[in-house]
Amino acid sequence: MAVTIRPAAPADALAWRVLWRGYCEFYGAEVSDAVTEATWTRILDAGQPVLGYVACAGDAVIGFANAVLHPNTWSTRPVCYLEDLFVAPEARGQGAARALIEALVARGQEAGWLRVYWMTHADNDRARALYDAITPVTNWVRYDVPISVRADLGYP
Repeated sequence: MAVTIRPAAPADALAWRVLWRGYCEFYGAEVSDAVTEATWTRILDAGQPVLGYVACAGDAVIGFANAVLHPNTWSTRPVCYLEDLFVAPEARGQGAARALIEALVARGQEAGWLRVYWMTHADNDRARALYDAITPVTNWVRYDVPISVRADLGYP
C-alpha cells in the first residue's frame, strides 16, 4: 500500500498519541501527559512554530514527524528542526520515514527555508542508515545543559 503524507489533523489525536508513546518508549523518555497534550495542541495551532505531519497507509496513521521552525542567526531565512520522527515498528520498510522527511524538505523549498536538520541517538543504526542515504552526517557535536525550573512556577 502506498504511503501518503499530510499535515496532522484533529482526528489524528488518538493515533498520534499511540505513536508518541511508542516513540518515547523507544528513547526511554518519560514525557508527562501535560507535555504530550501541549505538544499536540501546538502541532494543531497554525500560530505556533511547531509543525506536525502524519504518514498514512490507507486510512491508518503509521508515523509522524514533529518539527519546529525557527529563526537563524546566520541567515535571514528560517530553519526547521525535525525534532521527532517515528514510524510504527510494524509499518517500517514502506518508505514512511523518508516520505515524512521529504515532505518537510518540500515545504521548506516552497517557503524558502535555509535547511531542515535533525539528530538521532548514535546507536540508532536503522534510522542512521536512512539518514545517511538522504544527506551526509555533519561534524557538529551537541552539548546539553539541563536547566532547573523552580517548582513554584508550575512547569511539568
